[in-house]
Amino acid sequence: MRKLNQKGSFMIWFTLSFALLGTFIGFALDFGRAYLEKARISRLVDGAAIVTAKIVKGQASLNEAAATRAGCDSMAMNGAPVVMTNPTKCESTTGGFFANFRYFDAPVAGGPPITHVEITGNEKVPTTFLRFLGWMVPGDYSTINVAAIAQAAPERPIDLVLVLDRSGSMSTQPPGSPDDKLTMMKTAVNAFLDNNFTGSDRIGMVSFSDRGCGNATGGESTANPCVADVPMTDATASNITMLKNRVNGLDLSNLTNTQEALRTARTTIAPVFSDSTRSATRKAVLLVTDGKPTVMKIDTQAKCRQDPKTAGALPPPGDGGTFSSGCLQSATSVTGLNMQRRRLDGSNTQTIGSGSTTPPGPTLFKNVIGCNRSISGCVTNGAMYEADFMRNCGAGNAGCGTGGEHDVLVFVIGIGALDSIPNRSFDRNARCLLARIANATDIVNTGPGTIDSINTVCANPPDILGDQDTYLDLQASWPCGTGPCINTAQETGKVYVVDMNGNVPAQLQQVFAEIAAILKLRLTL
Repeated sequence: MRKLNQKGSFMIWFTLSFALLGTFIGFALDFGRAYLEKARISRLVDGAAIVTAKIVKGQASLNEAAATRAGCDSMAMNGAPVVMTNPTKCESTTGGFFANFRYFDAPVAGGPPITHVEITGNEKVPTTFLRFLGWMVPGDYSTINVAAIAQAAPERPIDLVLVLDRSGSMSTQPPGSPDDKLTMMKTAVNAFLDNNFTGSDRIGMVSFSDRGCGNATGGESTANPCVADVPMTDATASNITMLKNRVNGLDLSNLTNTQEALRTARTTIAPVFSDSTRSATRKAVLLVTDGKPTVMKIDTQAKCRQDPKTAGALPPPGDGGTFSSGCLQSATSVTGLNMQRRRLDGSNTQTIGSGSTTPPGPTLFKNVIGCNRSISGCVTNGAMYEADFMRNCGAGNAGCGTGGEHDVLVFVIGIGALDSIPNRSFDRNARCLLARIANATDIVNTGPGTIDSINTVCANPPDILGDQDTYLDLQASWPCGTGPCINTAQETGKVYVVDMNGNVPAQLQQVFAEIAAILKLRLTL
């Protein structure tokens, strides 16, 4: 039998294979060109989304046309010949490319929903080889539709009050350090101010020691009521410099009036809740301290002459002296187990109680420090109460502004050692109290790098100072049944304890960086 012409068969298959190979190469070139164009469009819409989000930033009412125009201008500056054709669209003047803008509110932790922008860029890319597919499969293959989507939200503006401790114990130097705690705090706060804020943020500052505010020279204020050292101020470059100068000028004083400082912080941040231009901002307070409150302001002369817890008459010289603008009541184990009282200007200091071991001295001592924290029945508000009131500012509390439905987020940085050495200790009592001030469930101990549960820290804190105070108000169940403690309807704050036995500057840098990252909420998606 005669064989077929195998050479002719090979030529047929070779020709078909070459044609198919050429077709696939052509398809690859068309799709490759489309891929490169998609990458270009992605860069255009990514850049435009970020620019548009900056226009949206912090506005109570959105001007869509202005925001879209900024996004279109961004694309034009990056090489796309586009013009805005309506408040939510821009198109190429040469045809082919267009971008649609969509504005929508999305929930964000720690405040009201914030406006996001979504930009969808589209372009029909002409094909060269793919169009021949129409010979085999019906359809129009003359173009490939390329699309890219970008979503962005602005870095949320911040309304922040710094509450800085300048009490006498801040003079303590960590082991082996040439600087004291106050100096290291100043350095860390300065770096925090330098690196994290823009003119759309606002910052206020309150310093505290015997009083819950300071004067213009960094010392004690005699104002009644207390006012912030620096009111809420736009964080422009010049104002940041002013804030840093005020921080650097803080002087050491005596005791620790945490509760009045928190009250001053509340009145400082309250006006932003009534400011419609600040409706999208994140409200926060950052407390830096090295211990428990030891002194409190009493508002009236009648209350100055009473036991702060029982409201009973104080023993002599409890009825002595004139305190027409109120007084300061204090109790520290250093001066003995009794109570001290003096005028707001520091004069007329009186010791009330019969000594360090005999009643009523120890009882008055415990009543004062208990009311400093916030046990029930006190004639003044303690630190826990003031913090709870402040955290709930956005819910329309009296004296907290009229707008907003969201809370103040509280951060606390404690500087101390996890030991019992006087003026260094940050014992479980102090950490439990700070957790309740921040509405926190955990405490981060930055030195050893551990995290303690509040259930552990607040369970039977020991009497580490030997002052006979069993801290029953801090031993209540968590969340406690009475009084302000964890409030699940409010923001959960953060507490960091910087261990004095470690590298304090490095720990402070780490903590401030983490707080900045939480505050700024960089939401580019």
